[in-house]
Amino acid sequence: MLSAEDAGDHVEPSRSTVGEWLEEWVAATKAEISPKTHERYAEIVRCYLKPGLGAMKLQKLTTGDIQRAYGEFDRNPSPRTRRHVNRILKSALASAVEQQRLTRNPAASKVGLPKVERKPASTLTVEQSGRLLAAIRHTTTYWPVLIALATGMRRGEILALRWKNVELDNGAVRVVESLEQTKAGLRFKAPKAEKARAVPLPRFALAELKDWKRKQAEALLRLGVRQDGDTLVCPREDGKPKQPDSLTHEFTYLVGRATDVPRVRFHDLRHSHATQLLSAGVHPKIVQERLGHSTIAITLDLYSHVSDTMQANAARTLDGMYGERGAGLD
Repeated sequence: MLSAEDAGDHVEPSRSTVGEWLEEWVAATKAEISPKTHERYAEIVRCYLKPGLGAMKLQKLTTGDIQRAYGEFDRNPSPRTRRHVNRILKSALASAVEQQRLTRNPAASKVGLPKVERKPASTLTVEQSGRLLAAIRHTTTYWPVLIALATGMRRGEILALRWKNVELDNGAVRVVESLEQTKAGLRFKAPKAEKARAVPLPRFALAELKDWKRKQAEALLRLGVRQDGDTLVCPREDGKPKQPDSLTHEFTYLVGRATDVPRVRFHDLRHSHATQLLSAGVHPKIVQERLGHSTIAITLDLYSHVSDTMQANAARTLDGMYGERGAGLD
């Protein structure tokens, strides 16, 4: 005890429980993270951590206690959720160590978490994308789907896109905001990587957006609303922001009715954009910049399933350069 006191590691004895600390920690993180992330933290604590560990004394918690609690989850979460639960507990207990509530973090040790098997993302081919666009052309969902396939933007980024950030003359969109749906309502925030980016538009999408801007202005004017630079490109019919979940529901319904189109999620349109570009030989760095990934490693890791096609294309390119027998080997 004297040695710990001298080293500044002394921890005052406490009878507080794991549940009490978790509640305190969740409240403290509210100012540091986004509302959506805070909701997720609170949900994990409420549904998984407090039922399994909440009644235990914080200073008596062991790695074995954590392992037993993980093995007795009532709701049988997926391997990915289990790892997320552990990340949150590890972070909460690390904070307890920093505040001298604990001498060590019992969640820092390996606790036998299941392996998460990453499945390749569902994607559409160019032909399937075309059939989907043709099938939903008569709906307002057509525009966010078109933008997703043409730019790889995220759902929230598309719903936050304003006309002042669509450069119709230069043929590009500037991604500067994202729309987030929380229990408290809708909020605009910075993009995921907190860095704005410009994404050049293909000509077919540029022509469509020019036509849509005119049609939207006419429709809003009939409702007594004037279109300006701050008007959203993909809003509700009255010009107000559309809830991201509403777009997801609309898309799921429409894609289910489309002929010869696989059942995909809205986010899979982003994956489709990236996969189509990489398969066509576009450099991964360009794809990374279009998607807004913080590093090229993330892009290469997410779309490793395209590497076989890229490797085969590279071999064919070398054949074209050297010939099948190799230059100078005849």
